[in-house]
Amino acid sequence: MNENCYLLLELDFDPPVEDQNVIDQRIEEKRKFWSINSNDFKRGAEYKKYLDMLPEIKRIMCDPLERKKQSETACNHVYTQLDKDLNILGRSGEITEDVVEKIATVKKLSVDIVKKRASALGIKIGKKKADFDSDYNKYYKNKPAKADVFDGMKNFLNPFNKDNFYDFLNPGTIPNMDKLPCDKLTQFAKEKKEKFNKNDSNSSSGKKVCEACELTFKDENSKTIYDEYLAWCKRRSILDDAKRIAQMAGLELSNAQGDIYIGQLTELFKDRELAKNVLIAFCKVEKIAYNLNPTQRNNENIKVCRCGHINDVSDGRVVCQNCGNELIIKCPNPTCGVENDANIKVCKCGFKFENIDKALALCDLAEYSIKKLDFEVANVHLKDAERYWPGSSKVKAIREQLEESKQRIGDIAVNMRKAVKEKLYYEAKEQYVTLQRSFPEFKEADLEEEMSIAIETAKSYYDIARSVSNETDIIENCVKAHENCCDYPGVRELISKYPPQVPTNLRILPDGNTKTNILSWDESTSDGVIYYYIVRKKDAIPINTKDGEFVGRVNICSFNDCNILPGIFYYYAIFAERAGVYSRPLTSRIPALNLFEIANVKITTGDSMLQLEWDPIPSGSTVELFRNTDGDKEEHINSNNSSGYLDSGLENDKVYNYRLYLVYNVNGQKQASKGITISGIPTRLPNAIESLSVNLVQDNTFQAVWENPENSEVQVYCSTDRPEYKFREVVPQSMLDSKMRRLAITKTAYNSGTFQFQGDGLLYISAVVIKSGSAVIGAISRASKGKTVTIKNIATVNDKIHIFTDSPKGAAGFVVLYRFDKYPIDICDEKAIRKYISLKQYQHDNALIINDLKQKNYYFSVFAEFSIDGEKDYSSGADYLFENASKEVITYSISLSKKFFRFGESSVKIDFEAENESFILPDIDIVSAVEHIPIFKDSAKLFYSIPTQPVTGSLQVKIPLPTNIERETYIKAFLKNKELQSYYQLKLKFNSVSKIS
Repeated sequence: MNENCYLLLELDFDPPVEDQNVIDQRIEEKRKFWSINSNDFKRGAEYKKYLDMLPEIKRIMCDPLERKKQSETACNHVYTQLDKDLNILGRSGEITEDVVEKIATVKKLSVDIVKKRASALGIKIGKKKADFDSDYNKYYKNKPAKADVFDGMKNFLNPFNKDNFYDFLNPGTIPNMDKLPCDKLTQFAKEKKEKFNKNDSNSSSGKKVCEACELTFKDENSKTIYDEYLAWCKRRSILDDAKRIAQMAGLELSNAQGDIYIGQLTELFKDRELAKNVLIAFCKVEKIAYNLNPTQRNNENIKVCRCGHINDVSDGRVVCQNCGNELIIKCPNPTCGVENDANIKVCKCGFKFENIDKALALCDLAEYSIKKLDFEVANVHLKDAERYWPGSSKVKAIREQLEESKQRIGDIAVNMRKAVKEKLYYEAKEQYVTLQRSFPEFKEADLEEEMSIAIETAKSYYDIARSVSNETDIIENCVKAHENCCDYPGVRELISKYPPQVPTNLRILPDGNTKTNILSWDESTSDGVIYYYIVRKKDAIPINTKDGEFVGRVNICSFNDCNILPGIFYYYAIFAERAGVYSRPLTSRIPALNLFEIANVKITTGDSMLQLEWDPIPSGSTVELFRNTDGDKEEHINSNNSSGYLDSGLENDKVYNYRLYLVYNVNGQKQASKGITISGIPTRLPNAIESLSVNLVQDNTFQAVWENPENSEVQVYCSTDRPEYKFREVVPQSMLDSKMRRLAITKTAYNSGTFQFQGDGLLYISAVVIKSGSAVIGAISRASKGKTVTIKNIATVNDKIHIFTDSPKGAAGFVVLYRFDKYPIDICDEKAIRKYISLKQYQHDNALIINDLKQKNYYFSVFAEFSIDGEKDYSSGADYLFENASKEVITYSISLSKKFFRFGESSVKIDFEAENESFILPDIDIVSAVEHIPIFKDSAKLFYSIPTQPVTGSLQVKIPLPTNIERETYIKAFLKNKELQSYYQLKLKFNSVSKIS
C-alpha cells in the first residue's frame, strides 16, 4: 500500500497519535465520509479505493510497530518539501506570521506544524507585515452599510440643529445616549413623535426622524449598523483634520500633532495601539511624512477608560479623569470576579462588558428622572441597570438617592404625573405649585408649558360655551374644553344638563375558539365626540358605571372582551360618554356564556397507534373523545382532563377520524362546546436520519449530505435558534413548521443538496423524515461562515480529559464550557463549568485538557477566542457529548415453555441478571417483530412491559404466549426510558433464542 495511513486519516504524526480509541474513531469517521462521497464527480473513484483499503488500514493502525513506520514515513514525506520551502523563504533567518499561514494553507497543514519546523530549522517567526492599504480602506475609505441612507437623514435633522439620532432623542443633557438599550431608545422615539402633531414642515421632519429612529433602534443589529456609521464619520473627520494640518505644514505631521489625533482616535477605538496603526496607515497612503517616536510605543502608564479617555496612571490614579468611573473593573459575574481593564469587550468568563456601558447610561437616565421628580421612571431605569450590571456600587448609590428623594417628597410627584397622564391639569398644576414651594430648585419648563396651554385652551372653550344659548354650541365647546383639560372647573356641571342618548341594540357573540366575547351595538344619536364605557358583571346586570368591572372605553361600536373565564354567566352594560357625562346603560337580559373550545389539537403517527395532544384545558372541564373509521359508527373511547391521549392497537395505514369536545359544569348542569374533528393514519415510521454533514462550498453556498439507507422522503429544516427537538423525536409536521422553517435546498442527489445562507451567524440544520403528517427529527448540524472549533475526539489520558480539536485560523485561545445535564446554552451560561485555555497551552499539550474527571456524561461546548481590532471576540460553540458515566450491564436470556398434550399453557421466560448481586431493574419494554429481530424499539410492536423493581441475584419473568401469535415472531428487550441509556446496557446472553414462534 503506497498511501500513508496517518496522512490518509488526517491524524497527527509528529508526535504520532497512539491512542487506539482515537484511531478507531477516526477510521470510522473516514469510512462514513468516503461512503457518503463515493459518488462524487471528481473524487468518487478515489474514495472507493480508500474504502477497499480499509481492512489493510485497520491492520496497520492496530500494530504499534507498523504505526511507528507510518509516522516516520509521514514525517519524511511532509517535512522534506516543507523544510526546503522554509529554508528558501527564511534565508534571512525570519519569516512573518502571514507567510506561515499561507504555507499552512497551500500545503494543507496546521500552522503549528509549520511553526514547529521553522523553529527546528532556526528560523524565527516575526509579526505580520503592516497592510497600510487594508487599514486605510477599512477605517477611512470604505463606506459602512446604509451610509447613504443615514447621510440623507441629515437634511431632516438640520431644522433641530442636531447631528445624529442620539442628540435628537436626548430629552435633556443626558450623556452616553448611544449606550442605552434599544427598547429605551425606541421608547424615546415614540414619545417624541407624539409631540410632532402639527401640520407644518417642522413636524413633518420631526416625524420622519422619529420613524427613522424606530427602525434604526429596533434591535441590536440595526443599532450596531448606525453606531458603525457614526464611528466612521468621526474617524473621517479626525483624519481629514490631520490631513488639513499636514497640508499647511508641507505634508508633514509632527509627533506632538500626531499625539493629538491618536488621542482622539483612541476615544473611538478604546485601543491606543490600534489608533496609532490607523494614523500611520492613513499618513502612508496619503503620503504625509509622519514618524512615530519609538519611545512612545508601549507606555504601561496609559489606561484607556470605557468612555475612551486616555489616563496617565503613573500618579496612582484608579478612576477616569473624564467620567470618574473605575479604570479597573471587577467582572460582575458572581462565578468569575476577575479584575479587567475597563476598556475590554468581553471577560474570559464570557460576560459582555458592553452591558456595563448600558448600565451606566441607564444610571444617567435615572438621575435625570430623579431631578424631574419622576420616581417611577427612575426606578424602572435602575432595575434595568441592575440587570445589566449586578452588584454595581453606582446603581446602589443612585437608588439610595432615589429613596431619599421619595421620602422627602412623598406621593405628591407620583400623583402629579398621574394627573398629567389623565389630563387632569388643574389638579396637576396645584401639585406642581406645592412641589415648588417645598423644593424651589424644581422646575420643568416643558411640563409648565403643557399645563398652561391645556388650561388656557379649556378656559377659552368654556367661556364660549357659557356665552352661547344654542344646545349644540354649548355641547361642542364643552367637549373641546374637556378634551384639553378634563377637570376644568364648571365644564362638567354645564354639560351634565345635556347627557348623551343611550346606544341601542346590544349584540353579544361568545367565540369559544378565540376565548372572546364579541360585543357590538348601534351608536348613540347624540352630537359631539362620543365614547362608550363598557362594564361587566357576573350573574347580574350592572346598573351604573361603578356596578361591576370596567373592561374598556372605545370610540367605535364594538368591543372584544378577551379577559374572561369559561362557563361563567356574564352580563354587560354599555354607557355612552361625552365629556365625562354618561348616558343610561344599554344592557342585555340574556347573559353571555362562553364555552372555551379544546385548542391546538395535534396528532402524531406511530406504529399501530396515534398520539393526540392538545393545550391544557380549563379547570373543571373534561375532554370527551370519539372515534370512527370510514363507514363505521362513531364510538366513545375516552374521557379525561389531561392534555393528551394515546390510541393504540390500531390498524396501520388506515384513516381514523376523531371528534373532541369539552364538557363544563355550569351551575350544576353539564354543557358542551361545539368540538373539533381531526384525522390520522397510524403507520410504521421510518428511521431517523443518523448522519448529516454541512460544509461551506463557496461564498454563501453550503452543501448538505445525509445518509438515507431507507430512501425516505427527507425535508431539510433550519433555524437560527438551537432546535428544541431531540434526535429521533417524532412531532407533528405542523408543529415543526411553526418552530423551524423548511430550507430551500437544491437536490444534487437523493441524499445531498446545496442551499444559500448569507448571514454571518449560526444556522442549525436538521434532516427530517416526513410521513403521514409526522416528522422524525434527524441529525442536527450547523452552517456558519464564521470560524468555529472542530472537535475531532474526546478521550481520557492519564485520568484527565483530552479534547482533540482542529484549531480555527487566528484563534488566540479557547473557552471550554461543560455541564452534566445538557449542553451549555451559550458562552454566558452561568450554570456551566468554565475553563479558559490559552493558545500557547493548547499548542504545548496538543489538546484541551480538563482535570475534572468524573464518572458522568459531559456535555461540552468549546468556543474559540479571537482578538479583533484589539478586542476579544468568540466563535459559536462546538458541542460534543463525552459519555463517561458507568453503566449497569444487565444480561437476559429468553426461553420457551410449551404446553404438554394440551395441558398447562405456553409461555416465554425471560431471566435477568447483572454483574452486581443486587441491582435495580429499570422499566423494560419487550417488543416484537415478524421475520427479523427488532432493531429499533420505535419500529417494533409492544409485546410486554416489565415495571422497575429491585433484584437480588436474578429475576425470571414469565409471559403467557398469545394463541394468535404470528409465525416467525422475534422479541427483544429495550429500556422504556431512552434517557437511561447512559446508565444501563441490556445484553442478550450468548446462544439465547430470540425467536418465539
